[in-house]
Amino acid sequence: MADQLSEEQVAEFKEAFCLFDKDGDGAITTQELGTVMRSLGQNPTEAELRDMEVDEMIRAADVDGDGQVNYEEFVHMLVSK
Repeated sequence: MADQLSEEQVAEFKEAFCLFDKDGDGAITTQELGTVMRSLGQNPTEAELRDMEVDEMIRAADVDGDGQVNYEEFVHMLVSK
């Protein structure tokens, strides 16, 4: 999948992924998406995050079913839109 992207696109996707992956462990969790939302002025509780579309987005992109979105899943989600 990533081999079909330009170097510029890969760099942009990697930068975006790193913004979401707050702890740098290579995966985006629901909690990390909540942190990003809070930085944008929203204030969802953990319960709201589980009930919101955020959790649905994670599940839709989470190909391997581990409850997180890794870089490959992130790229796949972006290019398949």
